Amino acid sequence: MQIADLMIRGDANALWRSGARVFLAVGLSFALGLAALPAIAADEAGDATADSDEIDEEAWAENLEDPSGDLGMDNPGSNAEQFVRDRQKRDYLFQIPGVDRALTPWNKLRARMDERYGFRPNFSVTHLYQYVDKTVGPNGENEGAGLDVAVDGTWTFFGRGTASPTMAGFEFLYRTEAGGNVYPTELAREAGLLYPTSVAFSEVDPAIGQLYLRQIFGGKFGVQAGKYNPVSVYDFFPMKNFKTDFVDGIHAANVIIPLPSRGLGAHVMMRPYKSSYVRVGIHDSNADTEKGGFNSLFDEAELFVIYEVGFDPGVSERRPGRPPSGDIHVSFWHQGDRDRANVEDGWGFVVSGSQRFGRFMPFARYGHAGGGRKGPSPIEHMVNFGAAIDNIFGQSNDRIGIGFTWSRPTNGALDDQGVIDAYYRVQVTPQVALSPTVQMVIDPVRNQDEDVVWIMGLRTRFNF
Repeated sequence: MQIADLMIRGDANALWRSGARVFLAVGLSFALGLAALPAIAADEAGDATADSDEIDEEAWAENLEDPSGDLGMDNPGSNAEQFVRDRQKRDYLFQIPGVDRALTPWNKLRARMDERYGFRPNFSVTHLYQYVDKTVGPNGENEGAGLDVAVDGTWTFFGRGTASPTMAGFEFLYRTEAGGNVYPTELAREAGLLYPTSVAFSEVDPAIGQLYLRQIFGGKFGVQAGKYNPVSVYDFFPMKNFKTDFVDGIHAANVIIPLPSRGLGAHVMMRPYKSSYVRVGIHDSNADTEKGGFNSLFDEAELFVIYEVGFDPGVSERRPGRPPSGDIHVSFWHQGDRDRANVEDGWGFVVSGSQRFGRFMPFARYGHAGGGRKGPSPIEHMVNFGAAIDNIFGQSNDRIGIGFTWSRPTNGALDDQGVIDAYYRVQVTPQVALSPTVQMVIDPVRNQDEDVVWIMGLRTRFNF
């Protein structure tokens, strides 16, 4: 059916689907076309270092920026941003004898690959263990543990060092149960909670989790398309990283927005002014991390659309190529019917604000989702606020985070729920960070015999 015919007939839902499919198809074609462009110009910045084998790794790490410059604006868990953060110099409690020396050749090779070719590989293993003190679920399980193994990174293969770089992102992902009776993502069901006690720690067979292209034009406009993780792009939040910060469903993923899993999608972003941005994206609502996604995207055409507008209040000066120290934004989203999943269409919005003041970073957010109990979000209203404090006990990478969330379910038969989330991240060695976590759930919605449920956890992350 042609789009013109749909306009004449007034079929708004079909028109929206057809238009969205055209936009997404054009975006994917554009991105794939960029990959085929021949290298018609040499990268002067890369050539300048190609003749030297010696690189000052400390200076290199200190000056790392997002390859997309100020248009990056990704969440901390994105490929590009995670690489930069993992390379920063950090304080630690002690070193394991021989480990640093053994990793020195790899660290030097990685620095050279970035300096010469714009290639930034990263490797991490993250383990989470959680214990729930009271259960009501079908299995009565109170322990969950999961392992996340990721080999990811970016490759800025064209226009490196300019205002119009072309970047590819990739991720090889494997997740499995490790040390518990169930996955951590299943504990919410066992404890009778409204939303997950953790995100990401579920079963994923070895898969290409992300493979996408991003093109920036003059530092003002950018487009990204391919298979990637929408959580790492939208609804900017400086602690949205399950590997290093909060692990619960609100702080680590803001589940009031039903962002799809890793799958096919595209988005554009522009900065009309230096301190403001606009972003629009379309994604496959039925995305499956383990699959390519072309069948579900083009056969079912059940889509998720999001529009965002935001700005930096300018309280603190922004370092070039790094996320702003402050952000205020509004995100509007819509998801169509998902027939196979028996999910009705829904819409919603989120208002979010955060600002760093030295070591302190307070934040506040509100979200609303429409669609009812069969809609895409389990939460109708959400209020969330809290703060993070860095440089605990004199260690630069250590952080304490605490947040409170009040939620009203879309299911009117359930009562409201409150949750206090907290974590303490300590850098034990240059490669290992430990984070005790605690969640205090007040009036769990499906465990009404209990006033309070506690979830205790321990996250361990290895990065090389």
